[in-house]
Amino acid sequence: MSFSFPAQTWARSQPTVGSWHRLLARPLMVQFVIAMTCAFALRAWQFGNPIIQIDEQFYLVVGERMLQGAVPFVDIWDRKPVGTFLLYAAIRSLGGEGIVQYQIAATLFAGTTAFLIAAMALRFANARGAALAGCAYLAWLLVFDGSGGQTPVFYNAFIAGAALLILQGTSPGVDRRRMVLLGAAAMLLAGFALQIKYSSVFEAMFFGCALLWRWPRDAAGVRTLPLVAFLWAGCALLPTLAVWGWYAAHGFNQAFVYANFLSIFDRAGWPLGTLAARLGKIVGLAFPLLLCAWLESVTRRGGETEDARLARQFALAWLSAAIGGVLLFGTYFDHYFLPVLVPLCLVAAKLLGDRAAGVTMVVGGRHRAMSFAVFLTVTAAICVALVVPKQLKNRGAGADVHAVADAINRYRTGCMLVFDGEPILYHLTNACLVTTRIFPNHLNDATEAHASGIDITAEMARVLEVERPDIIVSADRYDPHPNVATAQLLRAALRTDYRLVYRRKIGSRARLVYKRVRDAR
Repeated sequence: MSFSFPAQTWARSQPTVGSWHRLLARPLMVQFVIAMTCAFALRAWQFGNPIIQIDEQFYLVVGERMLQGAVPFVDIWDRKPVGTFLLYAAIRSLGGEGIVQYQIAATLFAGTTAFLIAAMALRFANARGAALAGCAYLAWLLVFDGSGGQTPVFYNAFIAGAALLILQGTSPGVDRRRMVLLGAAAMLLAGFALQIKYSSVFEAMFFGCALLWRWPRDAAGVRTLPLVAFLWAGCALLPTLAVWGWYAAHGFNQAFVYANFLSIFDRAGWPLGTLAARLGKIVGLAFPLLLCAWLESVTRRGGETEDARLARQFALAWLSAAIGGVLLFGTYFDHYFLPVLVPLCLVAAKLLGDRAAGVTMVVGGRHRAMSFAVFLTVTAAICVALVVPKQLKNRGAGADVHAVADAINRYRTGCMLVFDGEPILYHLTNACLVTTRIFPNHLNDATEAHASGIDITAEMARVLEVERPDIIVSADRYDPHPNVATAQLLRAALRTDYRLVYRRKIGSRARLVYKRVRDAR
């Protein structure tokens, strides 16, 4: 099979207006309805699944414990910004079990992001391309582990909103006062994104540079540039400074600084082979979108308005900044690519709206042409089919984790430690905690052994000898990079002080529930 690109791909600038285009050319509300409909259609099948991804299980647990008075970084430790936990606490306050609620909230955020992509795309693409760009974003969220409540699913909406404001504020003919106000609002949205995950700093920095680049360069502009730059930077930093101030005022400055800014540098590195494999997987799964972006970057467009040209150039520069951020961050987990999907799908909008642009696939000696819209639809379906069933098989079913929670509740008379298992078990059992390091990887993963601010081996020994959890949850086999020291402590305690009371396979591994049988000090 090979690919070729027809001449229309390079030269076509305006598609033929068809009946569907006329339908989509109605007000932005149509784009919003399309985005939300697509979001719920692609994601609703996961509603109620408590184990979509381990991170969001933990966020829900912390959000719930915050409503009970816990302080992140102090009572429950992690390095995510407090905005993530505040968001989940707000969702948890809506009532219900919290699982379906956070998944619906994540879907609303995803749909909003898709709508904002479409709204930005309308500046340089037709309505058909804008709608398809938003839908492509929603489809590839599933491919890159964003079918639940991963942090980029939420903060991408803030980033996309900031980008839209920047496009409006830097359009030709916009007066300086409006540019200052829209730029300030955009940078504030970027600041909120920072408080959900700090990796959005790369896009926030790009947005600031884009605003400064478009600032007038006449005498008055040069004179006011330092003040305007200070205002925009201050808006971006304001949410983080406000949170930092609260922690400092309550005597938690050291805990806040280490968790938020320093701990990430204490994590152990991953083997180069592992990183290369992860990066290769990302490139392979994103290839259809990357292909569209590359074609768009080398296509010479004629007959564009100045506003359309600037918007398209902004999208391409934003995409470069987002990719650079992923490469610099360096761990290359699938979900770290989620922020790139926003500018990537935005850049693809022009080609998606052009019926004449497409690919020719040579299969068995026959040439089969398809538009980019069809090409992305087919490849999205293939990528989802390759990734999602494997995720479900490895992570297991919600019924299994509920069964483990029921077993724990039958035996539990005290607190619990999930050494290797699903953090959502703390939520489903409402068990009391024996350590501030309740995210399992902080206890059992070698890469985190020296990156949580305490001697994790000493903490594990303290938990087993002093706290003596009534229930311990572990697994029949550990992940590839186990913390050997803490695992040895656990095995020794399980041999002498605990008995296995329940076993259940969840995904690719079995969960083992141990009950304490003697009160030895």
